[in-house]
Amino acid sequence: MKINILSIDTSRTNNCEFVIDKPKGVQNYTLYILKTQTLSKTTTGLADMSPGDCLLLGPGIPHYFRGKNGNWTYDSISFKGPDATRLVTQSGIELNSQIRPQQSYFFDSLLEKISVEIKTKDLSWEKIVALSLHELLIKINRFARQDFVLSMPDHSQKLRDLRTEVHENFSKPWTIGQMAAKMGLSSSRFASLYKQEFSTSPTEDLIKTRIDQARKMLSKTKVSIKQVSLACGFESVHYFHRAFKRRNNITPKHYQNQKLSMKGSVPQEERIFTLDQLSLDSDFSGTMQIVDGEFFLNGSNSDWSEFLGYTTEDMKNMPFIDYVSPSDLTFAHEMLGNVSEGMNIINISINLLDKNKNSRNIVFSVITTRNSLFWFAKKSLVEI
Repeated sequence: MKINILSIDTSRTNNCEFVIDKPKGVQNYTLYILKTQTLSKTTTGLADMSPGDCLLLGPGIPHYFRGKNGNWTYDSISFKGPDATRLVTQSGIELNSQIRPQQSYFFDSLLEKISVEIKTKDLSWEKIVALSLHELLIKINRFARQDFVLSMPDHSQKLRDLRTEVHENFSKPWTIGQMAAKMGLSSSRFASLYKQEFSTSPTEDLIKTRIDQARKMLSKTKVSIKQVSLACGFESVHYFHRAFKRRNNITPKHYQNQKLSMKGSVPQEERIFTLDQLSLDSDFSGTMQIVDGEFFLNGSNSDWSEFLGYTTEDMKNMPFIDYVSPSDLTFAHEMLGNVSEGMNIINISINLLDKNKNSRNIVFSVITTRNSLFWFAKKSLVEI
């Protein structure tokens, strides 16, 4: 297999002002592996790329990357050759799409192997480089798909099996001790491994599953809050009410009334990114206006002004950019620039400053229509 490596960068670090912007792309393939939070443009629009995310760009596809929070770091490898397209096709990776492999331990070792072979040019080094690159792409694709569990460390597979059992039997009175015993671990060791594997505690993961099930029940029928609480495994109606409101910023009863008033008691398939769904799932919402190049958020209720500590009158005259934390100003301007060009903004995390200069993180979305702009914001979830 004939592959020509054009360049390879590992742990390339740029300051917050540096932007990769190649509107016409380049005439080769480039794989980017992000190591810090980064904004990128993919086939679906402006996207939040997390550490470990990958993006494979083909010939002629635009390159665009910008750091979100200070300096940003990435690995990259560019290649071409008579067999480059065949290699990419065999790997199964979709071009210009955000890829999130569940494991990343192999990134550094394979990139280092390719770099050493190129530097030493030992016997059959070109074949080894091609095979190593092929392995890198295949593993990225494998670990981004469901069958990645086949190659996971033993404890990871056991944790996932246990998690499936707990989620399928969410109404049982699970405790950390019971879960740990199934794994043959102490409670503290189990909780540590679980948090490392799933980026959440076992308790919070179970509560979230129960809340998700409660949301489905409340959306479908006029069942009592007590019945939902019992069916979802909560120890009391009071605890269920508190847990539900903390994570949804709305009481179970109010949530049920909103859902049923919109679509009655007949179950319907929900669309995720619609005006109605975002209105229900967001803490704040309204319309956006562009005046003399500035973006103003209008139409929200008083909760928005209370959240940021300003009066309603103050907020009518403050452009959105004035709320943004200095660390996020660069990509906030870029985000608003995309909005002005008619692009939707989908669940972008951004830090705002309230009147007392405290940082308040939100997840921000904008839907553009023919004549209007609608904005939605969710507060970051807080664990009990």
